[in-house]
Amino acid sequence: LDWNQVRQAVEGSDVVVHCAYGPREVNVNGTENVLKASLQTGIKKFIHLSTIDVYGGIEGEVDENLPCRYTGSEYGDSKIDAEKLCWEYFGKGLPLVVLRPTIVYGPFCKLWIAKFAERLQSGNWGVFKGVGGGLCNLVYIADLLNAVFLSLEVDKATGQAFNINGNETISWNEYFSRFNEALGLPRLREIGIGKSKVNAVLTMPFRSSARYILSHYKEPITELYQRFEVARKVMKRTEKSLRTTPSLDELSMFGRRARYSISKAKSLLGYEPAFNVDAGLEMSVRWLKHESLFSPNGLC
Repeated sequence: LDWNQVRQAVEGSDVVVHCAYGPREVNVNGTENVLKASLQTGIKKFIHLSTIDVYGGIEGEVDENLPCRYTGSEYGDSKIDAEKLCWEYFGKGLPLVVLRPTIVYGPFCKLWIAKFAERLQSGNWGVFKGVGGGLCNLVYIADLLNAVFLSLEVDKATGQAFNINGNETISWNEYFSRFNEALGLPRLREIGIGKSKVNAVLTMPFRSSARYILSHYKEPITELYQRFEVARKVMKRTEKSLRTTPSLDELSMFGRRARYSISKAKSLLGYEPAFNVDAGLEMSVRWLKHESLFSPNGLC
């Protein structure tokens, strides 16, 4: 968001790979800063990391011919606006490529690996009957990086948008089971749709109130946590429950049957995913153990 810092960072570079993201201001205003600096300094190729969220959560076979769709999601909508800026600057002469990755996982991934490892070991997680059959579009981080390098090298990629996905089509429940097996944990229990939704609804007020309390009363809450053991135990138990119980939005995602086509990336970029899900999970579990983020006896 600091124009002077962005301009200095871009100066002297041949290419820019823009991966930064955050709240709307970062995704939109920050992206424009990087685009503007890249145009001014004569960058030879600009790679913008977007997201499949720009499609708005539709189902079925999803390719790049489908229009972006606003849904009211801050993240998805702001990434649509960022893409609009990309095409505006492409029109001004900036050579660029837009990549729309699916669910990027692998070592160093906090959301889809570290967070879900904690959930799987918590005892609160399982396979979700009736809501976990949606498609989990996984792309291993090394495959995404390969797509970035191909986008830099292939001239005919300029001015194009590409979905970047893995080759395998598995359900969310299958992802949970295979990840759980890779961690060496006991077989997951089946959780019915009724219980899943009830748990999600029951935690809703706690999620929203926790965000409000932490944003307005962080100091007294911290003092209470430090001074009283009972308060610490209650807070830890509540926090664990919130972290390891799926929200209604997540349950909706787990049931969505969308497959993001990579035919265009294969034909124009020569992109071909090299990692299947089991190989990607094996590397991810190695990272978790190496960083002491997971042990068979409990998450560190």
